[in-house]
Amino acid sequence: MLNILDLLKFQGYPIEAAQKELAIIQSYSKDQFEDWRNKKAWEIAKFHFDHNSLYKKLVGNHFPDRWEDLPIVKKKDIQVDFSEKLTQGISKKNLHFGNTSGSSGIPLKYAKDKFCHSMTWALIVDRYQKIGFSQNDFQARFYGIPLDFPHYHKERLKDKLMNRYRFIIFDFSDENMESFVQKFKKEKFIYTYGYANSQLFLARYLQKKGVILKDICPSLKGTIVTSEQCSDENKMFLESQFGLPVYNEYGASELEFLAITDSKGIRRLSSETLITEVVDENYQLLNPEKGGNLIFTNIYNKAMPFIRYELGDLGAFKKDEHAIQDELTQLNGRINDTIVLPSGRKASGFCLYYISRHLNTKLGTLQEYQVRQTKRDTFEVDLVLSGELDQNTILTINEAFDQYVEKGLQIIIKKVDQINREKSGKLRHFLPLEEFHS
Repeated sequence: MLNILDLLKFQGYPIEAAQKELAIIQSYSKDQFEDWRNKKAWEIAKFHFDHNSLYKKLVGNHFPDRWEDLPIVKKKDIQVDFSEKLTQGISKKNLHFGNTSGSSGIPLKYAKDKFCHSMTWALIVDRYQKIGFSQNDFQARFYGIPLDFPHYHKERLKDKLMNRYRFIIFDFSDENMESFVQKFKKEKFIYTYGYANSQLFLARYLQKKGVILKDICPSLKGTIVTSEQCSDENKMFLESQFGLPVYNEYGASELEFLAITDSKGIRRLSSETLITEVVDENYQLLNPEKGGNLIFTNIYNKAMPFIRYELGDLGAFKKDEHAIQDELTQLNGRINDTIVLPSGRKASGFCLYYISRHLNTKLGTLQEYQVRQTKRDTFEVDLVLSGELDQNTILTINEAFDQYVEKGLQIIIKKVDQINREKSGKLRHFLPLEEFHS
């Protein structure tokens, strides 16, 4: 059995060096830490100004003296070819590449240097250990999975090697929920991990059956919810129905493991690797405790300039007088909604992400999309395409809905120049049926 750290070390990631670095940072006093982090922030900004042509273009010819005069980096600014956004002089063999899901409307290909990615994993291991989990623990994973043959089996193999079992979340029927329950009765899972919405479906089924998850799977120690918001009410319901503590994780793959609830219920930011700011709609600094648009700087990533990066979430945080990690007190980002289908089946709105992945694989022209359910059997799909909306594109979209949602739906497809955002600037992938009949 492998764990993620073993795999990363095998691939040449300097995990041990990152863990030593993290230990040194955490040994600093509050004042020492603030001085160190301020210096690191200026160092990474100046590094990219000197070595990254894209960031130099965003900043201009003069490097400012005040931090707040540095530009806000938006996703569209780095939605360009790698040749334009990668820092000069870093070998590709020293880079980690990845893709965002596009849940905010624009999928993004990104890079981190390997030490930066190692710092992320050092943080994850540190935070998980503090709430009682290790990388070897058997995980019940509530996560999506590609349904096409090679990618499906690749993910299943990865899950087996990483000591986790993935529950497929595209079908929330009672029959499927019951199969989940039977699996929990047979296996000795240590914790559940995955989308809040999906775990809530299981919790509601358990409530209907009068069952507490901990009672049928006594080995469980806790639950981690991630990738979408979990309200305080939903967290309390999960804790009650699962019989387990719930830890709320917040992250952005291109940026960092941003925050997770600690053992005292405080959601701690990853202050060891991040500068966090709150700004208004005009990008002017606000009192972070009052809330606004969250802006993040990764102080370790030398591969791409995630400097004062606009992630697209609204939130608030406050400084801790004693701990070096700040407290994320509010988070008002995307909530994935539920799709109710003509057959009566319910599905997670996140399954639309797999449609977008399918379309990107097949078409390569999809830039943005939004889906609106206007009737139980009718979905309107707006697409921003770099090519034309031809019959092949229409056929591919209908096939994707047949595979990932349900057959026999009415799909109305339109090519548009742009898709309207919410006030936060975030594009919602899915607008549910009730929003058109409220």
